Amino acid sequence: MSSAEAIKKPQTAYFLWMNASRERIQTLLGTKELKAVAAKASEMWKAASAAEKGPHEKEAKRQKDAYDAFVATPEGQKALQEKKAGKQEEKQAKQEKEDARKQKKEEIQIAREKRACNMAVKAIEKDERLKKPLTPYFAWLNDNRERICATLGTKNPMQVGAKASEMWKKLSEKEQKPYQDRHQKAKQEYEAYIQTPAGAAALKAYKDATSAAAYKEPVAETKDEEATAGQKRKIEAVAETAEPGIKKTRSAKAGA
Repeated sequence: MSSAEAIKKPQTAYFLWMNASRERIQTLLGTKELKAVAAKASEMWKAASAAEKGPHEKEAKRQKDAYDAFVATPEGQKALQEKKAGKQEEKQAKQEKEDARKQKKEEIQIAREKRACNMAVKAIEKDERLKKPLTPYFAWLNDNRERICATLGTKNPMQVGAKASEMWKKLSEKEQKPYQDRHQKAKQEYEAYIQTPAGAAALKAYKDATSAAAYKEPVAETKDEEATAGQKRKIEAVAETAEPGIKKTRSAKAGA
């Protein structure tokens, strides 16, 4: 017998009997449902005669004596320590797997919440006068996007953006000037509007709405806050289990 087999804890007489009788009990009940089989097995074991229990009790004692004798030896002690270490490693690996599963679940939930919040922010209507004016380059790009796409034979944003940037840099000051002027005029109109009472109020209302809809990162409790929360939970647990008379007395003192 190997050390791994010898270190296995011996079974009780009941479980030795149950393993030997499992198929018979399942056939008797017409089911393999664990709860039903276990309940019937317990009932049958209690009703079993000493003669029926005897062989299983004898085998259980033999296994226990062999186990006790083995773990009393240096080899048995070593095997026992290795078994404990293996269980600890298995427990740790299981915990790490569970922690990773929970973290992944939380990350997915956060991603869903962020998407929902981003959609809510985008759905908020914004007064056209509150939109910051496009830069000269982007105004020019909007006017020339179709032409650039046709030249490249693609609508790929990265390729279109790279080509547009290259073309914009090659434009003369005269060619860029209409867009510079348009931007300057739009910027002046935007700044003038948000400085008016109506514009300032509209801008504040929009910012408040987007702030309310935006995703809020969860705030982690500090150690002091965790300790306070833990103490509060303990107090509440004690109060829940306290006798009515005690709780009534405490309430009266608090009121006084």
